[in-house]
Amino acid sequence: MRVLTIEPRVKVESLGFNDPVFEAGSTHVARATLTNPTTKQFTYRVELYLDVTKVATSGAGSVTIPAGGSQNVDFTVTMPSYEGGPWHVYLDVWVVTELIAHYQAAEDVSTVISPIIQIGTITWVD
Repeated sequence: MRVLTIEPRVKVESLGFNDPVFEAGSTHVARATLTNPTTKQFTYRVELYLDVTKVATSGAGSVTIPAGGSQNVDFTVTMPSYEGGPWHVYLDVWVVTELIAHYQAAEDVSTVISPIIQIGTITWVD
């Protein structure tokens, strides 16, 4: 008797941001469309992060996608609190302990600190 094993796979169809330059310390959401092209349902562990050193990360999460299904997955990331970049954006997808996808987004991300000033009450001293 031959046993047929279905290997886990995933296809990242898109990973987008509204603007690749963000204010330092701000929080943003990236959305990726993940597709399970197999004939079996899988639960994937996913993490989006900036740079191989993970200067910012969504943290690990999980998503279950039925056979042949697709799902939009949102990743919330707080940008580093300093100016920097550009950093490559990566999305890793695991099944149990096996890394099955290491995806790099088309656009890098940078952070800036915009000039701001707060003005207190104006008073006459003379």
